[in-house]
Amino acid sequence: MSTTRTRLRTTAASLAVAALIAGCGVQETTGSTAAGSTVSTVSTSTSDSEGSTEDSTATTEENNEASEGAGEDTEEAIGTVGLTTHADGDEADYDAASAVSVELADDAGSSAGSGVEVSSTEEGTDLVTITEAGTYVLSGTLTDGQVVVDVPEEDDVTVVLDGVEITSSLGSALQISSAEDATVVLADGSDNALTDPETYAQTEGSVDEETGEEVDAPNAALYSTADLTIAGTGALTVESYGSDGITSKDGLVILSGEITVNAVDDGIRGKDFLSIQGGTLTVTANGDALKSDNTEDGTGIIAVSGDSTEITVAAGDDAVKAENVIDLVDGTLTVTQSLEGLESARIVVEGGTTEVTASDDALNAASDTVTPSVEISGGELTLTSDGDGLDSNGTVTMTGGTVVVNGPTMDGNGAVDVDGDFLLSGGTLTAVGSAGMMMAPSTDSEQASIATALSGSVAAGETLTVTDADGAVVAEVAVTKDTASLVLSTADLVAGETYTVTAGGTEVATATAGEYAQMGMGGMGGGPRP
Repeated sequence: MSTTRTRLRTTAASLAVAALIAGCGVQETTGSTAAGSTVSTVSTSTSDSEGSTEDSTATTEENNEASEGAGEDTEEAIGTVGLTTHADGDEADYDAASAVSVELADDAGSSAGSGVEVSSTEEGTDLVTITEAGTYVLSGTLTDGQVVVDVPEEDDVTVVLDGVEITSSLGSALQISSAEDATVVLADGSDNALTDPETYAQTEGSVDEETGEEVDAPNAALYSTADLTIAGTGALTVESYGSDGITSKDGLVILSGEITVNAVDDGIRGKDFLSIQGGTLTVTANGDALKSDNTEDGTGIIAVSGDSTEITVAAGDDAVKAENVIDLVDGTLTVTQSLEGLESARIVVEGGTTEVTASDDALNAASDTVTPSVEISGGELTLTSDGDGLDSNGTVTMTGGTVVVNGPTMDGNGAVDVDGDFLLSGGTLTAVGSAGMMMAPSTDSEQASIATALSGSVAAGETLTVTDADGAVVAEVAVTKDTASLVLSTADLVAGETYTVTAGGTEVATATAGEYAQMGMGGMGGGPRP
């Protein structure tokens, strides 16, 4: 079974341990000394050391620039959840002069530099295996082959992709079978591509002959059994026709890079945690787009941070699915399509800009083992749903930030659906949608709210205007789809005061802050789904 490293810590409230999931997988292939990839080792002589040093310095400076601002020193906890990871934030920095250069090519002979073995599989595909710790700079193309990292499990390895295209008919295009920490650096200005097949040659797990432990079969175009970090300013396109796009069976940190993932199953998965601290990510997945599914205490966490982080995802299932915690600290997250948008036992929104579109619940805090919770202290959160908009099977606490919910048009769901207390003491909440299941923050909240059904359905494109007794405008709400209710809370509302809601100059409701009428009973809370 996979072991949670001591460097993974969280100050979050204790989360129940549901199960230990078997980890670490290797793909078994047999090799012969057949045509494969040309591999050479970079060496520096006295005569050319000056030029090599300049090149190395340039590479280091470029990659240092990529790291600055894109990733934090994660020995310091990220956000209020307190996630720390294996990454230091400087992983894009490497010494080009001492790296091993690997030129990938089809049927190009069996020459190999130190730490690299070139062979072919029984099926006749190319196989390049990295067997020693160090830094390896890859370039070139394998039209049907794999690069496998198989170093001692206590060693670290860095693989630099500098214009690489690898397509495999057997399984993972790039597979880290064994290492302590693995880093994939996207070289400055480079375009790289990894593609896996529709059907993997190895579909069943195996047993490690030395330890007797069960290991999973690889199931991603970029697959790692070790802690994995992705850094650098280059571009990476991952096409997975058989399973996941990028998977680490331990923790996964993304510091920077332009990363595009198209996957038939899950897009990007860090089993223990997924920490996105920088970069531009575009993920399209038939399953979950971003995922962390370990159930152990202190794992199953997705954290998004870094003010330059930009993530756009479209999912056939959940857009962002974490077993225990989702922590949105900073950056921009846009969900253009999903069944459910954000789903976890605990969802924390501290900052950044998040927009979610979902055909079911846009935000769903659900768990079978702990009391679910939503905590909003900052940022901008826009939820557009056909099911419930803001849904917690437990509690919601809001102390700041801006939340806009464009809820459902059908009465079977509500813009807000909270089973427990919804305590609001700061920020701005605007929720519109159907009236049958309308819910509002708890009446004992520190900040006042109004909640009212409208006298008739207000069409998309209209604007709801809320005015006080003196006719001063308190809020204006753009209606994006037909709506029959309004829930509003701002610092400008005064408990006990009456407010008028108009649409197109016509009065559609009056409401007294802190006194709710025509309230629904709330929809059935969306439970956790497999």
